Amino acid sequence: MKKTIKKIVAILLFAFAFAAAGWFFFVRQAGPQVIEFDIARDGKDIMAIYDRDWDWLIPGGRDSFSPELMMAYRAPMQNPLYAGRLKIKVMRDDNDALIGFVAWYMKSADVGVLNFLDVNPEYRGKGYAEILLRHGMDQMIKAGAKKLEMVTYTHNARARKFYNRMGWREKGTEGKQVHLEYYP
Repeated sequence: MKKTIKKIVAILLFAFAFAAAGWFFFVRQAGPQVIEFDIARDGKDIMAIYDRDWDWLIPGGRDSFSPELMMAYRAPMQNPLYAGRLKIKVMRDDNDALIGFVAWYMKSADVGVLNFLDVNPEYRGKGYAEILLRHGMDQMIKAGAKKLEMVTYTHNARARKFYNRMGWREKGTEGKQVHLEYYP
């Protein structure tokens, strides 16, 4: 009888340890996920990012770009011909706070453009920018991109260093803009 009880206890302990390990590696380790943008849930938080980081995202000022129209029409430019082409993904933490977002579109069948990437300051340095960037890059490559392009700004040294580390290469500057490219 004692041997049977010991076996049952051992089996229960093993099952508990296995379940705890599964939770740790598959649930807890998963962390925040990249999810589809929803304007009702994410629009206000993304506007706060634009208000804070305007000089990194659109140095030309509010007269040159409307993030509200970008989000509403999923258009990377102020051009109705591009409506619906912009893909926007967000990342939120366990408390539903916005970590950051990434946006891209296919300029042609084989050229993808990374339009925006930003992470809120309290989440920087934790790998979230890399996750968001890789997600956008992977999606453009899956859509057929043989070349990826983006523009950042000369004063955004931290981003330039990050993109270079991620395999992007600067192909030239034009005024305050730095043009980068990536070949998968």
